[in-house]
Amino acid sequence: MRDAQAVLNANSPSHVRRHNRRVLLHALRLSGTMSRAELARATGLTPQAIANIVTDLVTAGLVREAGRRKSPRGQPPIAIEIAKDGGYAIGVRIDAMHFHAVAADLGGEMIEMREGSSPDGANHAWLDFLVDIHAGFARRFGADRCLGLGLVTPGPFDIAWPGVTTPGAVPALQSRAIADELASRIGAEVLLENDATAAALGEKLYGEAQSFNDFFYVFIGEGVGAGIIIGGEPYRGNRGNAGEFGHAMIDPNGPRCYCGNRGCLGEYLSLRAMRRFLDGAAQRGEHVEAAGREWINRAAEALSAGLATVENLFDPEIIILGGAAPASLLVRLAERLGDLRPSVRQDLGRQRLHLSALGERSAALGASALPILAATSAGPVIRARRSSHPPDASPDRRAAG
Repeated sequence: MRDAQAVLNANSPSHVRRHNRRVLLHALRLSGTMSRAELARATGLTPQAIANIVTDLVTAGLVREAGRRKSPRGQPPIAIEIAKDGGYAIGVRIDAMHFHAVAADLGGEMIEMREGSSPDGANHAWLDFLVDIHAGFARRFGADRCLGLGLVTPGPFDIAWPGVTTPGAVPALQSRAIADELASRIGAEVLLENDATAAALGEKLYGEAQSFNDFFYVFIGEGVGAGIIIGGEPYRGNRGNAGEFGHAMIDPNGPRCYCGNRGCLGEYLSLRAMRRFLDGAAQRGEHVEAAGREWINRAAEALSAGLATVENLFDPEIIILGGAAPASLLVRLAERLGDLRPSVRQDLGRQRLHLSALGERSAALGASALPILAATSAGPVIRARRSSHPPDASPDRRAAG
């Protein structure tokens, strides 16, 4: 009965209307401007359906008429385009220590960015903190113009490792129920996503992957994760927990991981692993710089093995290194990797590895794209190449007062 009801709901008039709106907006997002006739041909919808949808979207402020085009004969058609200033979306990337929050217009361009330290308190404190972030943007840009909030945080979701919290993760935010709770508090849709997957979306929209549709993003932070983009779409797996690259086993006889296995990549590559290694070296009286070089060597060796496996499994166009790790550390890791191990991508040499220029911002930018894609796409595909320049997020120009 439940399955039958789900089918009925999926075919309800409101669902069909919502789907048709997304199909139309998706066509506009890819093409920039289109006439009503061109929209009908591109979407397969009837001219009358297109006319009704355009009227609804113009009234809602999501699209606008951009004037008449020149035509050799007959009445010049009216061009329709997405109204970038017709609304905005909020993206929040948060872990146990820091947060980045951005507001972006309907075209995906960033309007404002905030960042700072995460709260330290009980479960309700995290929810209150997120409500306050939404309220701050709503006061500036209007609550009724907000398409929704993309919340990204370290995963996995609704999975309990053997009595140990994922490094850097916030247990209160690792349940999908938090999206419904937050949505009921702010009165807007909330989309929950793994921060590595969101970072990959950010790279696709603004960064190194704008011209690639098949790539693997390595997120190095307190733990290690991955965003997987296949055919221009994020691959999330059966329950949305794909991309736990930090739990790829490098050495079954290696150090015990909090997941219960041994020799996981995160035990060699994460910032948590680096601090633990350096603290141990300091206690033994070893020179800090020498210990740092040794850790880089160990981490790069483990990462090299992991990347060869990824390339042989997925055959990606590129691999991107990024995340919350300092840019200088990523550069040192990339240099130590050398020419990379042999794989099915070895003919490309070093061209198959890229460093993120967005850094930790990529996840927040990807988070802000989630509500926009939900409102303006027929699906999560991100194929159109954007500007080659990432949005300006320098604190002096974008930080809130």
